[in-house]
Amino acid sequence: MNVGLKLKGTSYREGLKCTDTMFDGVNVRVYEPTSTAQSDTKAPGLVYIHGGGWVIATVDTVDPMTAHVAKQLGAVVVSVDYRRAPEHLFPAAFDDSVAATKFFLQNAEKYNVDRTRIGISGDSAGGNLAAAVTLALTKEKGLPKLKTQALIYPVLQAINFTTPSYINHGHLNSLSKDLMVSFWLWYLNNDLSFQKVFEANNHTSAELKKSQYAGYVDPEMVDVKPVRKGNLKFPEIPNIATILDPRFAPLMADDADLKGLPPTYVMTCEYDVLKDDGVMYLKRLGKAGVKVNHDHYQHGFHPFLIYFDVYESAGTAMANYLAYLKKNL
Repeated sequence: MNVGLKLKGTSYREGLKCTDTMFDGVNVRVYEPTSTAQSDTKAPGLVYIHGGGWVIATVDTVDPMTAHVAKQLGAVVVSVDYRRAPEHLFPAAFDDSVAATKFFLQNAEKYNVDRTRIGISGDSAGGNLAAAVTLALTKEKGLPKLKTQALIYPVLQAINFTTPSYINHGHLNSLSKDLMVSFWLWYLNNDLSFQKVFEANNHTSAELKKSQYAGYVDPEMVDVKPVRKGNLKFPEIPNIATILDPRFAPLMADDADLKGLPPTYVMTCEYDVLKDDGVMYLKRLGKAGVKVNHDHYQHGFHPFLIYFDVYESAGTAMANYLAYLKKNL
């Protein structure tokens, strides 16, 4: 599904050089502030990965936002137009995101960017990819390290769809539980016949429910208890090991790998099935000794940051996100 928003004018790009190009075979859009291109001082850089459930949206969808970020930070922003599901299943989007990020790190000088001041960010499914890329690149030798990761209401696990935020907010039209499960299945294997099984948490074995992986997404780690519980019963599904792969679901990374992560920012919204994913990730990183920063918006919804120039609360969220990046890039 190749769906994006048609751009309505591009005046917001003033002061930027915007180029659609390829990084190691991956389509990207590069935003270069004209001021930084002419400066003797190298600029910071940011890889941005858009959301849309790995299925919908494109770099055009987030174009006003990524242009705004580039201008406000005085940074070169690389927006990754990864291959989307269901035409391209996992790990296509992950592989594209890794390839584009590595290319930028290795070729930063061509864009007058300080390779030691490059971070990565993404929203929703893009937050998933940003977190997965960061995990993968911490193990790469001979490559500059990412300075920070900034995740905006990220989707991080597919093992438990009965966390409090899924139960309490799964009915919301902005991102319902059934739509999020569909996104996971389109990304995994494009087989929606397992939809109800996943929604009822019957896609995991009894052994897995007692394993260390289940502990990674223990609802007891979050502060709010469910107001109701589902009671659907469906047969378990074998051979779903991919949901335990940190490249697919970054919350499945073990503690040793989390310890190698850079300073991390996570934005969460109260009215979002993914809220608890972000909260649990932050708590695990904090226990692993990673420096974390959390902005939670009590009246926020998924995906409100793209409306930063419409809603006051989203504008505040954007300002706080930019303040973090200015300090940590």
